Amino acid sequence: MFGYMPEFKDHYFNLLKFTNYDLLNRNDSLDFVYEKDNKELSYIRNKYELTKVAGDNSDISMVLNIMSWLHEKVKHDNVAPPKMCNAIHILDLAQDKHIKMNCYVLATVLNEMLLSLGFYSRRLHCRSYDAYDLDSHVVTSVFLESMNKWIFLDPSWNVYVTDDTGNLLGLLEFRERLKNNQPVWVNGNPVETDWTKFYIGYMAKNLFWFVTPQISTFNFE
Repeated sequence: MFGYMPEFKDHYFNLLKFTNYDLLNRNDSLDFVYEKDNKELSYIRNKYELTKVAGDNSDISMVLNIMSWLHEKVKHDNVAPPKMCNAIHILDLAQDKHIKMNCYVLATVLNEMLLSLGFYSRRLHCRSYDAYDLDSHVVTSVFLESMNKWIFLDPSWNVYVTDDTGNLLGLLEFRERLKNNQPVWVNGNPVETDWTKFYIGYMAKNLFWFVTPQISTFNFE
């Protein structure tokens, strides 16, 4: 199977139910590194006044404000990424003209913007059950101290997900709720639309295995 097919939506959910993971660290020395303080990240923060964009309220509102700001600047489309894929280059392009970028680029830019503000953030590549399915999706995960957990952010469509009480979900929580037929609200909204049905189905397809860089910093492929 290649790409998301609505007629297979129930199949994606059933696959989630029958797929379990063992939590196993095969290398005790494996540590994730977050480089949040370098000249390029400082440049991004200062040039685009990201501290002002984020605001000074909760860390939740800060990261959502940053994602919304990026969404206004750069829209999503399935286009090939440019040779230079970092926040400085992409945001400079967006100053001169309306541009569209793919999910990998948007997740990379959001990650670097959040790092520049001192957040622990990483890019996450979400893949489907079928290893031959070339369609996948890339999102951003950020750690919120107020919630003491990582949350899921999708800058391609300016999306976050919550449970049915409005609590923000992380990637694995998102997956578990779909697996267990529990409600997931797109952007905290209980109203289901054709688009939210598509989004939940699309992500159900792509929540089987994940790839993330060990080092999260500026311009890291």
